[in-house]
Amino acid sequence: MSLRKTVRFLVLAVCALATFVATSQAAAPAKGRNLLGNPGFERGFPGADWMPASWDTSDAGIPTVFFGRDTLSAHSGQWCVNIANTSTVFPMAHNWSQTLIVGKEAWNQTARFSIWTRTNGLQGRAYVLIQAYRDSASKMSRIWGVDRDEARRRLNIKRLDDPSIDLGWDRLQFNEPQTDWVRREVSVYVPYGVNVLFVRAGIFGTGQLMLDDASLTLEKAPPLAAAPKGNLFTDPGFEAGGLDWEWVIPPFEGARVDLDSTFAHGGRYSMRVEKMRDGLSATRSGVTQSLPARALAGKRVRLSGWFKGDSLRGTAYLEVFAHTPTGPKRSPVFEMLGNTFDWTRLQIEYDVPADAQTIWPWLYIPAPFEGTVWLDDAELEVIGAASTPPVLPSTKALPRK
Repeated sequence: MSLRKTVRFLVLAVCALATFVATSQAAAPAKGRNLLGNPGFERGFPGADWMPASWDTSDAGIPTVFFGRDTLSAHSGQWCVNIANTSTVFPMAHNWSQTLIVGKEAWNQTARFSIWTRTNGLQGRAYVLIQAYRDSASKMSRIWGVDRDEARRRLNIKRLDDPSIDLGWDRLQFNEPQTDWVRREVSVYVPYGVNVLFVRAGIFGTGQLMLDDASLTLEKAPPLAAAPKGNLFTDPGFEAGGLDWEWVIPPFEGARVDLDSTFAHGGRYSMRVEKMRDGLSATRSGVTQSLPARALAGKRVRLSGWFKGDSLRGTAYLEVFAHTPTGPKRSPVFEMLGNTFDWTRLQIEYDVPADAQTIWPWLYIPAPFEGTVWLDDAELEVIGAASTPPVLPSTKALPRK
C-alpha cells in the first residue's frame, strides 16, 4: 500500500471512530444532575460540626431524640449523619430533610430520590420519603430565609386556610434491626403546579439510623399507562408486614397502630389501632396508601375493607381523598361503625376527579377515640368510567407558579 493510501485509510478510520463515539453519546440517556446541596454531608455549619449544611432536622421538642454528624462509619467520604431515638411514649417521626424550590422545569418529570442507609438496633420502622407539594408558604420561607410560620404570616395565610397540598408522595419503609449500608430509592411524578420538593429519611420507633450519599434527580416521566386492573393496594391484607401502608398515628401519649396476629379477618395479620383517647384536637388515625392518580382520573373506583371493634367510642369508616392542583376533594361518607362489633365489611364508590394527581383511600378512625379497632383485607379497584362526565378546570382556576 502506498503512503498516500495508508494516510487516507487512517483518516477515514479516525473519522468513522469519531462518528461512532458521537452517535453513541447522543443515544445514551443523559445522567440527571444531583439537585441536592451537600449530598454527602461533608460540609458543616461553622461552629456546629454536628449539623450538615443544606439539611434540616425535624423538631420533636423531646429530649430522647439525638441528631448527629460523625466520621465513625461513613459510606463514602469522611462524614455521615445519624438519628437515634430512645423513647416511643409520644409516637412521632424523626428525620433529616432537605427542601428544594422547583418551577415549570420540573413539571411532567419524574423526581427520583436515593440515599444510603444503615440501621443499628432499630425497633420500629425506618423510611425514605419524597413529596411533591404545591406550598407557597414553604417556598417563600426558603426565599426569605425565615421559618414557615413567619412566611405564612407575611403572606397573610391563616393556619386553617393553609393551601399546602401534596401532589406526589412515595415512601419506602423498612424494619431490619441491623444492616450494613443499603441504597434506598423512591420517586414521584411532578405535575403542573408543584413548587416545592421535600426529601426525608428518618425513623418511627427506637434505635439508630445512619444516612449518607443522597441524590435527587429529574428524568423524563414514562408515558401515561392505562388504568390498572385488580386490587390497587400493595399488601392489602398486611401479610407482608404492612410496610407499604401509611400508619397514621397522631402524637397522643401512648397512641398505637400496630401489626397484630391476635385477630385477623383473613390470613394471619391485621392492623390494630388503639389508645387514641389522650388528644385535645381532632385529627386522623388509621391506615392509608398514597396512589398516583393520573391513570385513575375520570374513573369510578370501589373501596372496601373489613373492620372489627371493641368498645369503640367513636366511629370507623371508609373515605377517599383526591388531591388536585386546585385543592383536595373527598368522597361522601356512608356507613359508620361504633361500639363493639365483629368483622364487618364496608364499601364505598367514588368518581376520581379528572385533574386528580394522587388519591388517598383510607380505613379511617377519627381521633381522639376510646376503644380498639382492627383493620384487614382492604381492596381498591377501578369499576368503570366516572358516573358523571369529568370536567377539567379552566386554566384561569389553576394556581400560578
